[in-house]
Amino acid sequence: MLRMPRRNVAVTPLFDTLKVGSLFIPEQARERCDQGIVKYVGTKCTYVKVGDHVVFSGYTGTLLSLEGEGLLIVLPEQFIVAVIEYDANEVARIEIPGLYFKDIDGNYFGTTYEMAVGIIAKGLEESAFWSKLTGDKHRHWKLHEQRPALADYEREEDE
Repeated sequence: MLRMPRRNVAVTPLFDTLKVGSLFIPEQARERCDQGIVKYVGTKCTYVKVGDHVVFSGYTGTLLSLEGEGLLIVLPEQFIVAVIEYDANEVARIEIPGLYFKDIDGNYFGTTYEMAVGIIAKGLEESAFWSKLTGDKHRHWKLHEQRPALADYEREEDE
């Protein structure tokens, strides 16, 4: 836990990817970190709050590596250029490229993040691992012993 003075903020940096396809991007060619998630705010900060996704100049701030905290960039609140806001409902409706479901009639349809997370959560709740983890001995889950054939997952191209 850090206590930030006055109008300073500590941001967890969001770095660019180190690899594009099968090519590694050398450190000299990468852009400086210019965005992150606010982790700590000073007592007099008025514009940003903890959890905000912010954009700032890549040439500002002090990069710190603290045990238990990881990498942080400490900078004055006034150097934050913008706060990126998201509509939670809109994000939930974004389709995941390449992930499709097949209905009973054999039709394929794309899935959203919300659907995928719901299916993962349901699968976890019904797993033996979850009952061991939570100590719920009264639930007896029936696990599927037969997996679908690999051909069932192959998607036919409509084009």
